Amino acid sequence: MGPRLTVEEYCSKYSEMAQTQMRKYGVPASITLAQGILESGYGSSYLAVVANNHFGIKAYSRGWKGATVLCDDDAKNEPFCKFGSVAEGYEYHSTFLRDNPRYAPLFKLDVRDYESWAHGLKACGYATNPKYGTLLIDLIETYHLDVYDILKNKKVTTAHRTLYVTSEKRGLKYVRCLKGDDLAAIAKEFGINERKLRRYNDLTKRSVLKENDIIYLQSKRSKAPKQFTIHRVKAGESMWSISQTYGVTIKSLMRRNKLVSATVHEGQVLRLR
Repeated sequence: MGPRLTVEEYCSKYSEMAQTQMRKYGVPASITLAQGILESGYGSSYLAVVANNHFGIKAYSRGWKGATVLCDDDAKNEPFCKFGSVAEGYEYHSTFLRDNPRYAPLFKLDVRDYESWAHGLKACGYATNPKYGTLLIDLIETYHLDVYDILKNKKVTTAHRTLYVTSEKRGLKYVRCLKGDDLAAIAKEFGINERKLRRYNDLTKRSVLKENDIIYLQSKRSKAPKQFTIHRVKAGESMWSISQTYGVTIKSLMRRNKLVSATVHEGQVLRLR
């Protein structure tokens, strides 16, 4: 067993790999990350450490002819795929899903519909745990992993945290909050006036930040990128979380949707541009 990573640490190391797989094969980055976190015990499992296998893929899957390691699972000493690197394991996970007819129904789903993907993986037989789909969804929604399905980013590491830049033209710079973070610390690190940072992010002095929240270091846009036209509100989302996901101001969202209040409800459809 290796050291157990936090979700922030796991995503910092592997989110770019997950987004690469999404672009190449159409598997949502949020699903890849959630499966990787769950199956590998947050990067700490024997298979993850010894075999670079973050997805619990067994060696008899698709006629694997490479190296193997033995590990107890449904039976004792079952053979599991051993990969040369974590990147190789991520790639194999994507092709394992894409090339197996059992998982064909998944690739008819919207790449942003992580809920259907999660339940579909269970229905297609990826895991025996009856709660597998729910476990993936809980991880995605608790840690906002669906952000990685939307924000394609480049990554620059500063002394204390990771600075992201969205890859759209004139991309927005942003960071993700660490555990116990506050706006004053972020403002100080990047030399930005705290009041200005609150304005950029539609925050008040009483706003409390949570781990993994997105904080923009410049003004958000008045509309979302071209590929995102509408958003259906999910349970637990707020107007603020939606505005941060797409980098759009709350004022613009309210005006575009003719709203007099920033309150949203599950199932509501918002126009993003």
